[in-house]
Amino acid sequence: MKFVRKIAVVVALVFIITAVLGGVAPVSSQKVEGASKKVVTFTMFSADATVQYHPDIFSTAIGQEITKRTGVRLKIEHFVGMDQATKISLMLASGDLPDLVYGSGEHKQFIQNKALVPLDNYIEKYGQWTKKAYSSVDLKKLRQADGHIYFLSYTRGEVSPSASGEGLYVMIDMLQKNNWPRLKYWEDLVPMLRDYVKKYPKYKGMPVIGMSAITEGARFYVIQDPATGLNGLVADTVQVDPKTYKASYDPAGIGMYKAYKALNALWNEGLFDKEAFVQTYDQWAAKVAQGRVVTSWGRSWHFNNAFNTLRKNNEDDRILVPFGIVFKGVKKSRYVMLQSIGTRDGVSITKKCKDPVRAFQFLDQLLNPEIQKLMFWGIKGRDYLVDKKGKMYRTQAMIEKARDPVYQKQEGLGYWNIWPRWQLKFPDGNYVKPELDPDIAYMQWAPAQKKVLEAYKAKTFVEPPFADEPECPPWGYAWEINIPPEKQKEIQVPLNIANDLARKYIPMLIMAPRGKYDEVWNKYKAEVRAKINTKPIEEFYTQEMRQRMADWYGIKVK
Repeated sequence: MKFVRKIAVVVALVFIITAVLGGVAPVSSQKVEGASKKVVTFTMFSADATVQYHPDIFSTAIGQEITKRTGVRLKIEHFVGMDQATKISLMLASGDLPDLVYGSGEHKQFIQNKALVPLDNYIEKYGQWTKKAYSSVDLKKLRQADGHIYFLSYTRGEVSPSASGEGLYVMIDMLQKNNWPRLKYWEDLVPMLRDYVKKYPKYKGMPVIGMSAITEGARFYVIQDPATGLNGLVADTVQVDPKTYKASYDPAGIGMYKAYKALNALWNEGLFDKEAFVQTYDQWAAKVAQGRVVTSWGRSWHFNNAFNTLRKNNEDDRILVPFGIVFKGVKKSRYVMLQSIGTRDGVSITKKCKDPVRAFQFLDQLLNPEIQKLMFWGIKGRDYLVDKKGKMYRTQAMIEKARDPVYQKQEGLGYWNIWPRWQLKFPDGNYVKPELDPDIAYMQWAPAQKKVLEAYKAKTFVEPPFADEPECPPWGYAWEINIPPEKQKEIQVPLNIANDLARKYIPMLIMAPRGKYDEVWNKYKAEVRAKINTKPIEEFYTQEMRQRMADWYGIKVK
C-alpha cells in the first residue's frame, strides 16, 4: 500500500507542477476541460463580407458543443458595408480592439500597425494540435515580413471535388440543346449563345439574358476576370515568369484590349446584360435564380443560393456549369488554380486580448480532429454517420438537409471557413470537410448536373473538359503580399489608381457604341500610361517573389 501511495503522490505532484507551469491539459482530458472550467467569453471582429454571417454562431447546436468542449464562447461583431479598409482604420485609430480579429483583405492593417500578438512562441509551447495540422514548411510560409506568424491559415491548397468550378458559367439547357458540345474557345461559344437567345428569347415571360456579370462594389473584380481568364493568365496582381520569377504588370495590356472588345461586341448585339453596371449583387442573383441568364461571369460561391432556388423549383436544367473558356490560340485555361497555403489573412489575437494564452489554446483546440469534425461535418448521428471501417459519410437526406439555409443557421453548419484547419484529411483518413469527399461531392449534384457530368464523362466540374489541370504557383500569389507602409506611395497608390481607372473604363469599354471601342480604349491606355509608373511595382513584386523562393525553397536567383 505504501508503494501505491508513493506512486499516487508522485502522479499528483507531476499534475500540480504541470498546472503551475501553465501546461496544456493532456489530449485525452480535453473533452472535459471545458466542462470543468468557467466558460471564457472572447470578443471578436470579423471583416468577412464574402459570405453570409451567423448572428450568433455560438448559440447553435454546433457552437454550444464547441463551447462545452473548449470552455470558450465568442461574441462576434461582423463587418457590415463595403469599406473594410475604413472600418479597420477607425478601429485601429480608436485603440478599442477586441480579443480576436479577422480582417479579410485588410488584415494587413492589423499586422502593419503592430496590433497583433505573434504566435510563434505560443505555437512552440501550446500548439500540440497546431504542429500536427501545419507542417514546418506551412509555418515557414506563414511568417510575415517581420519574421513572425500572426494567424493560422484556413486556406490549405486543395481543389474541392464539390466545387462547382470556375470559369465562364454556361446554362445546362443550352448545352443540352446543342448535344453537349466540348466548349473551350470563346470563338465557338459566341455563335451558340447568339443562336440560343434568338431561338429562346423569353423564359416564363421574362427576357432571356445572353451574358451577365457581377459588378457591384467590392465584387467588381468579377468583371475583371475576363481579361486574364480569356487569355489563359492567372487572375493575380502581376504575372510572374516561372524561370526568372520576374514580375510584369500592365493594367492596359493587349490581353485586356482583346477581352473587353469581345464583350463590347456582345453588348452591341444585345447579348450582354444592359443592367450589368447598375444592378446590385442581389438583383444579379435573382436573375440567375429566375433561370434566364444563359452565361455569366462569377465565382462558384456567388451562384450557390441561386442554384438552390432553381433546384427547389425543379428547374435544375437552368443551372449554369463552368467552362475554362479561352481565346483560340491560348493553350491552357487557368481559372481553376490550386491555392497555396494562404499567407494574407486568418484569425489573429490582438494585443488588447484579455488572455492571449487562453485565446491561443482555444485556436489550438479547434484543430483537435474531433472538434474539426464538429465544425465542418456537424453533429454525429444527425449530420453524418460512421461506417464499420470508421469512414464518415452522409446519406442523401443528410446532404439535402445540410444544404437548407434554415437548417444551416439552426445547426451552425457552414460558418467556420475562416478558422484554422487540417489539410484535406485527418490522421484517421477521413476528409476534413464533407465536400472534399468525392463520394459526397457527386451525391450533392442536382439531376441535371449529374446528367452533364455523364454527358462529358467527367466526375467533377474541376477536371477536363470543364477545367484544365490546376496549377499552384510555387511562389504563391501576389495579391496575398502585404505592401509595407514605406512602399505605399510607390506601390499601393498606383495600384489603387489602376483599380479606379478600371472601374471607370471597363463599363465604358463594354458599353461603347459600335465603332467607338478603340477611341475609348486609347483614352484609357493614355490615362494609365500618364498616371501609373509600373517599374517600381514590377521591381517590388520581383523582389518579393524571389525572396519567397529563397525563404521557402532555398532557391536563389541573382
